[in-house]
Amino acid sequence: PPVVQHAMGYDITKEDLGGWHIHCRNGSVDNLAETEEEAAAMTRRFLSYLPPSVYETPPSAPPDPDDPPDRRDEELFTLVPRQRTTTFDMRRAIALMADRDSFFEIGPLWGTDQITGFARFDGYPLGILASDSQHANGGALTADGCRKLTRHQDLCDLFHMPILNLVDNPGFAVGLEHEVAGTIRRGGEWMIAFAQVTVPIFTVLMRRSFGVAGNNYATPRSRPSVRVAWPAADVGGIPPEGGIEAAYRRQLAEAEDPEAFRAELMARIESARGPVGPLSKFQIEEMIDPRDTRRLICEWVETAYRIVSQPSRLTPRTLQFRP
Repeated sequence: PPVVQHAMGYDITKEDLGGWHIHCRNGSVDNLAETEEEAAAMTRRFLSYLPPSVYETPPSAPPDPDDPPDRRDEELFTLVPRQRTTTFDMRRAIALMADRDSFFEIGPLWGTDQITGFARFDGYPLGILASDSQHANGGALTADGCRKLTRHQDLCDLFHMPILNLVDNPGFAVGLEHEVAGTIRRGGEWMIAFAQVTVPIFTVLMRRSFGVAGNNYATPRSRPSVRVAWPAADVGGIPPEGGIEAAYRRQLAEAEDPEAFRAELMARIESARGPVGPLSKFQIEEMIDPRDTRRLICEWVETAYRIVSQPSRLTPRTLQFRP
């Protein structure tokens, strides 16, 4: 504060200048603890998912005999609402799929449209990427959300941790505030970072995948990767609810009955929505019962760790790490 007073000419307290409410919301600090003991416990838990160095793989925990890899939670079958505009709890979905009580969220107070963290599946650590449909913008990617994903992707790739990619994304956030924030630049950086990931990625297309952002989310370039879809998957260029107005503006303006024409267009689009189109073109490997997601991830994670454990892979990234 004295330096600020001398340089800028105003008085401010230490908390107002650089307290948790500043740095936990701008991405300088990822997690908030109330006490030193809580901070130490949080740090130990964070480090428990990571290897001692980039020359080793993340450590696995002994599997819990009371939490088998083929556990099926019935709640997953009805978790995604039939109404496309209704939100659902992505954190609950993660908790239902992962080993019990193993999800550790990173950065819950910044870039809040996106969810990042670590979780274990059959004892193996995985990096988690997801969008939060319960956010005010429905999980659309903001500039901060892009920064958050980029940082977490790099962290996982640096320490050879395979990634679980849970897709329910309506695209980039739109509006004046997002243009001012430079979302297009941060989005480009995130897309490049996603293309540079080398660890295996398991993608679950849970619901929405729209626009450049949604389709980049749903089509990682990392090899090998696996992509499966839930029955609620909804894929497209832009959401038809707004896309019709953009694509058919002239026809709607010239139509004798614009509302009837709009309804006809919507019915035509609705008949083609869903995962069947991408599946028929082999853009997605398989449509699965949501209750089987944990089992499939647990089967895949063993193969993923055999891949990242190859000596040729246990080296520092050429790219290193973005600040």
